[in-house]
Amino acid sequence: MTMPTFRLPSSARSLLFRAYLTRLAQSSRPIVIGPYRSELGFEVLYWLPLLQWAFKAYGINAARCVALSRGGMGHFYPAVHQVDLYALRSVDQVRLENQVDYETRKLLKQTTITPWDLQVAQETSDRAFGDGARFHLLHPSWMYWLFEGFWDERDTARLIAAHCDFSPLPTPTLPEGLELPKKFVAVRFYDRHTFPLNDQIKAIATEMVQGLAAKFPVVLLNQPTFFDDHADLPIAGENVYSLPAVSPDTNFVLQAAVLARASAFVGTYGGVAQWALRYGKPSLSFYAQFGGTAYAHRTLSEILAARTGVPFECCDLRAVKLWSAALAPVVLGPEAVTA
Repeated sequence: MTMPTFRLPSSARSLLFRAYLTRLAQSSRPIVIGPYRSELGFEVLYWLPLLQWAFKAYGINAARCVALSRGGMGHFYPAVHQVDLYALRSVDQVRLENQVDYETRKLLKQTTITPWDLQVAQETSDRAFGDGARFHLLHPSWMYWLFEGFWDERDTARLIAAHCDFSPLPTPTLPEGLELPKKFVAVRFYDRHTFPLNDQIKAIATEMVQGLAAKFPVVLLNQPTFFDDHADLPIAGENVYSLPAVSPDTNFVLQAAVLARASAFVGTYGGVAQWALRYGKPSLSFYAQFGGTAYAHRTLSEILAARTGVPFECCDLRAVKLWSAALAPVVLGPEAVTA
């Protein structure tokens, strides 16, 4: 089923989506969920909660479903079967398809079902259910279409609340042989348009992490090769731990396993900070400029933080020195003002 291209109010979009879910629930065909190949933040903050709500509300049998995501994220889908996108296509091939999307619509969002999507979905169905099996496709374009009004600030967060279930995410097992400190802070500073890794920002973030490591063990979520179009800031120092290099199809699930065991998260504002929130972890994330990012994502994150009692602080990097000066007497004692 393809979504209408003309503007519909969110109430009408909801009715059409619910009708499609009813059709899926009443059918006996397999369901391919995906392929999801775009931004992590949308996946953890909207797509997974939407799927969780839909499957509960409509009684869709997870045994009929195969998840098609990347980096091991299929682990979190309401599906018995999963095929990783990186088992079907290379990292570069996935990046290329995302770039084609961007060049076509100037969006890094899966607002339409592309021929590429249909091809990998067919291959996924063939692997999970046998060659030539007819299947339904539950594509992330539904999410982008349904929630467009919230992101454009035409609708309130009630739209999200009516279609999402924010039940806790499962905690993946750690890879064999990986040992973590008993208590640690997970850190990931990475380049994005709101946090460009120029020399000044690199210096501030590095100083921040090294100061943090002087008090607590720090575990970097970085990987030597980046798989999600965000290059990480490498940081080294005493009490700073790195993760082992892993294959693309386990990259995200490794980060999830570590993040779920962390005491807190510090890093770039974006999808990983929202992921930490979904795991109930206090987070402190930073941006250098906020333009180009929807305020709705920050608003929803703050609503979830308030409802769950999990601190979620999103801060302007330019205020770091000001905070340090203002909080020094409270944290370190009055003598710190003249130190």
